[in-house]
Amino acid sequence: MSGTNIIEIKGLTKRFGSFTAVDKMNLSVREGEIFGFLGPNGAGKTTTISMLTTLITPTEGSATIAGHDLLKEGIKVREVIGVVPQSFALFPELTAAENLSYIGKLYGLPSSVVKERSIELLRTVSLYDHRDRIAGVFSGGMKQRLSLAASIMSNPKILFMDEPTTGLDPQSRIAMRELTKRLNKAGMTIVYTTHDMDEAEKICDRITIMDKGHIIADGTSKELKQKILPGNLFEVEIEAPTKEIVAELRRLPFVTAAELSENLIIITVKQRKGTFERLSDFFRRQGHEIIEIRSKEPSLEEVFIQLTKKDLRD
Repeated sequence: MSGTNIIEIKGLTKRFGSFTAVDKMNLSVREGEIFGFLGPNGAGKTTTISMLTTLITPTEGSATIAGHDLLKEGIKVREVIGVVPQSFALFPELTAAENLSYIGKLYGLPSSVVKERSIELLRTVSLYDHRDRIAGVFSGGMKQRLSLAASIMSNPKILFMDEPTTGLDPQSRIAMRELTKRLNKAGMTIVYTTHDMDEAEKICDRITIMDKGHIIADGTSKELKQKILPGNLFEVEIEAPTKEIVAELRRLPFVTAAELSENLIIITVKQRKGTFERLSDFFRRQGHEIIEIRSKEPSLEEVFIQLTKKDLRD
């Protein structure tokens, strides 16, 4: 990663009538990083990506993409970006090779370059042996790999990937992650939206969490965990834990939070020192036999839930 910002967003806003989907967003993305957008349904992720890729026009604010003004230089912006949509957006009646050839011609590439680039990309995404098959019969994973190949036909500086692994089997998800990392290692900046916390933690250099049109947290996975769930998390396993025992735990002066998660009690304490002894003593006095007490590293999913709560979203 360089220290240069390849995307700069200032006050970016999108309203649909009286509804504000994205509200005065300020954000920067550094050149060469894999930047993750997380958020529940309706958070504003896809609307933000749609604005940055010129699909919809912002209501207010500004942005520069690789030095180009989003509002004034839409054509220049489209020349330096690629987009991998969530759903297959190529031509199912064409073969894999024909799809890439068509995309290359749309970019105005010479025929010789299109042919050479198509072969290179089909090999990159492990579809060369399927180059003459109709894309409509491909599996979900194969379609997404073809979409990825099409999105980088022009060798863009920035690749936007909007939940590219949704609905894929584990092997296809792993393949897409590995391809993403390889493209990034070759110098491409990636903007990646996902609902998969494990995926974001594995591949993203930096993560922004959105909710209700606002950025509510930003940082590396480690920074977010330390910032949102600081200090000291413990799991306690006992026989038949109850809501009542959790309520008693919350009253202890050294406990800042306690939650029941299936057969485990997740406890956040003010400081780690002496916690094992204090918890052991508490459960002994309550008449509960402890199966195990263990310290726990907070997950990105726990950070996400802490920030966005458990309410279901439409």
